[in-house]
Parts: sequence; C-alpha cells; structure tokens
Amino acid sequence: MACTISKEELTRVKGLGFLNNKGTDYFNGRVITRNGKITSKEMIHIAEAAEKFGNGEVVFTTRLTVEIRGVHFENIAPLCKFLEEGGLSTGGTGQKVRPIVSCKGTTCQFGQIDTFGLSEKIHERFHDVKLPHKCKIAVGGCIHNCVKPDLNDIGIIGMRTKNEEGIACPGYKVCIGGRWGKKTAMGKPLSVILKNENDVLEVIEKAIILFRDEGIKGERFADTINRLGFDYVEKKLLSE
Repeated sequence: MACTISKEELTRVKGLGFLNNKGTDYFNGRVITRNGKITSKEMIHIAEAAEKFGNGEVVFTTRLTVEIRGVHFENIAPLCKFLEEGGLSTGGTGQKVRPIVSCKGTTCQFGQIDTFGLSEKIHERFHDVKLPHKCKIAVGGCIHNCVKPDLNDIGIIGMRTKNEEGIACPGYKVCIGGRWGKKTAMGKPLSVILKNENDVLEVIEKAIILFRDEGIKGERFADTINRLGFDYVEKKLLSE
C-alpha cells in the first residue's frame, strides 16, 4: 500500500505533530505533555481519542510525549479538535524547543529541585519560539543524570549547594551544547551554579535568544557554540 498524501501535506501535518507511517496514509500523532506528566483525566481523554481516531494504541516517546498510533490522514483534523476539548494539543516537531524532558524531581529520594514545575515553566515560555534548528531541553533533579541533561542542547541539573550564610540549599547547574543522535556532544556546564528558578529561566531565555539570533539555519546549538566559542556564549548568558 503506497502513501497517497502529497509532500506538501506531509510537511504540513508533521508541523502539527503527526509523523507518517512510511508507505501508508496513517500517522502517529504526538500529544504534548508539557513536562512529561499528565493527569488521569487527560489520560482518559487520550485513550478515548486513540479509540475514536486511531488504532487504539498509545505509545510513549523518549521525550515523554504520548503518541496516538494509526491515525488516518482524514482523522487528523477531528482528532486535534477532540484533544483541544480536553485541554490537550499535538506538536513536538520542527525547528523550535521540543517537549521538555523531566525526571521525578523531589518525589525521588535524591531529587533536589522541583523538576516538573520548572519544566512546565520552560515549556509555557519557550515552546513556540522559532529557531535555526530543534532545541532539546532536559531537567534532572540530581547529579545522577537519569534524563541525561548534559546530552541536550540545554540541560539543568539539581545540586546541593550553600547560600551566603553557609546553609545548605538547592542549586542549579546549567549545561549547554549537548546532543544525542546522528552526532553526539557532551554539554559543557556554565562556570556558575545558579541559586533560584528565576535565574535559570533568565539564562535559558538568553540561550534561546542567542541561538535564534546568532545561529545559522540548520545548525544545532552545539554547532553555534563551537563556532562562536564557549567563552563568548557563556559571557552572553551570564551577563546582566
């Protein structure tokens, strides 16, 4: 069975989060989870969507989105409408910030920071920004690196540090320039451990703006950093 959908339509629906099952008119639709977490109500709605518009199967991606499988091309629009009625949306593709990957955070005995809360804030602020290439972000709650933050374009790692009074408190190590896939690179940490979420969000915003404005179309953030120089990029991210 050959795919009868035009290349233009394949590109359009891919931008909506629907990836073609090669050689067919069927797709897997990616439902965004914002931070890798969904409510039981949302899960029921997704299951109903899979029964109504897909083949009844739901899979989970490595970036913690939920894929509804076996969606015929003609069912894409009604599926999107049905998901919107449940407060959900599809996406997670294209040259922009991809779905944020988060570990368990403070529900884990080793977790130092609220990974779910921070991941959702990152998603809400930055997921629609158009970039030269995709940008992957991961938030890990401790130095065990379960979600591999240092293999993402931007990675946040929760740490235990001390404040000015010498009292133990959570800290945030930020790594930039990691990647995993066809080419790999280990992210390099910034020289400063950040002390609060606002500082982290500010650094992420500066990183995304720098990548948007100084990156070249088709290059990953790691390539931009290598071209511009880590010292230059770090100075821009940590400047007032």
